[in-house]
Amino acid sequence: MIFPVSRRSIEVIAALAMTLGISGGATAADVSMPTKALAAPVRPIDTWTFSATPYGWITLLDGSTTVKGRTVDVDVGFNDLMDLVRHSEIPKDLLALMGYFEARNGRISLFADLVYLKVGLGASMTRSRGIDELNATVGASAGLKFEMFIAELAAAYEIARWGSAGAPGSGTAIDVFAGARVWWQKADASLFVSGTLNIFDLTRNADGTLSASSSVSWVDPLVGLRLRHQFAPGWNFVASGDIGGFGVGSKFSWQALAALNYDFCVRKTVTWSGMVGYKALFVDYSKGSGLNHYEYDMTMHGPIIGVTARF
Repeated sequence: MIFPVSRRSIEVIAALAMTLGISGGATAADVSMPTKALAAPVRPIDTWTFSATPYGWITLLDGSTTVKGRTVDVDVGFNDLMDLVRHSEIPKDLLALMGYFEARNGRISLFADLVYLKVGLGASMTRSRGIDELNATVGASAGLKFEMFIAELAAAYEIARWGSAGAPGSGTAIDVFAGARVWWQKADASLFVSGTLNIFDLTRNADGTLSASSSVSWVDPLVGLRLRHQFAPGWNFVASGDIGGFGVGSKFSWQALAALNYDFCVRKTVTWSGMVGYKALFVDYSKGSGLNHYEYDMTMHGPIIGVTARF
């Protein structure tokens, strides 16, 4: 059966068809058009940062030194050190220069710790063992003067890092490091004349004492760990420890350090911070025998204080 269709009905049907066609085309286009992928976040490029820390080390001593077979025990406490500062001729008999430098790029860092010491110890801070390598009486100690330079050079790698959800701006990192500690020493042990002495290799001084002098140098490999913790922005703590020697240079050596840093000033691109802490360094080095024997078996320890510039 055929139904008559009016002209008005035809116009309405045509309009509907055009509308559906346009909408369908737009929908198809929306589906078929590829969407542009979101750009991945750009990772910041690691750059080198540097720090320099001149510092002072109040160096207390506990151990012994053997020069040309003559052994002198050393015990320098805080009061003894204050007496040295008051009565020594600076820089002739007492001088200390220290500095720490570090360069960091991401997880990698390179650092150097340099120490120069010149110390003249009196008879009250030293004690002769009384017997030399040839079993002859060497007399009481009249003092010990030594000069040394220590250079620690190492590379570190950050193996772990984590933050603290409860304290914004805080975090902890752990580094492993390896390198070498270079030593140079010159020692002069003075002895009072008494008993039976082996004097043929000693130097007679104007004050009637005898002295034995010698200098040595060696290199110790070392490995260590370092913990870096930031309590809050501007406050951070560092603790590190290493062992070395292993018979390559010295028989054995170790070092431990703990320091607290506080950022107190920012000028342009440089951040300034104060540092206080404690440092201890032990080494047992021996070379030669008889009257050619040199030995340095000493623990050096004490407070440190310094100022750091980071840029």
